[in-house]
Amino acid sequence: MNDWGIPDWQSAANYGDTGKWSENRWRWEFLRRRHDLRDEFDAKAEDEFKTKRALYSEFPQMFPDGLLHPHEPGFCVSTMLIGGELQQLPNPRIGEQPWMAIEWTDNVVRKVRQFHTERAPEGYRRVDFDLSKPIAPQIEFAKEYLLDLQREEQGKAVQFRRTPSKWLTYLRVLDAREAGASWSQVSGLLDHTAQTPQTARDMHKQATALCFNF
Repeated sequence: MNDWGIPDWQSAANYGDTGKWSENRWRWEFLRRRHDLRDEFDAKAEDEFKTKRALYSEFPQMFPDGLLHPHEPGFCVSTMLIGGELQQLPNPRIGEQPWMAIEWTDNVVRKVRQFHTERAPEGYRRVDFDLSKPIAPQIEFAKEYLLDLQREEQGKAVQFRRTPSKWLTYLRVLDAREAGASWSQVSGLLDHTAQTPQTARDMHKQATALCFNF
């Protein structure tokens, strides 16, 4: 591994059992390869630790896991670079993080958003559930209802397309280039497409985009 805890790209086995990675872990693996996030963590880690250490001395009960140091999994600094909202940023040198450290608020928004106002924001629709009745049929009805509204407004049902089968290759392409591999060397990773330098460049572009919009 290099200074940022990135495996040797030349073998998929160096990445471990990626089949057991959660979606959050995959997202974190792409995020931690961003240079802007690496720079931000290093710029903030020392001051953030001092602040937490002072708080720990006064209110140790606020730290059920004890005082974490910057080099430990779970230690985070604040950032506005993930999702455009104030979020936590773990150490990009560490892949295996506690689930709480890589559960960002927009992960939840992607699935369900609960509104505390009577009127939903523009582009959203509210669906109320009766908790005294079975939930499953209500969810099915809500799904069909929302799909009908979406087709009416967007002209079609919007699909959330992902290609998880390519994610490991994307990581290896990113890591190969960071390690100084040529485009010809990178093209050797592309088993299911033309192994050309241009194809490698295209794959690298797609992988980089995933680092910013997973």
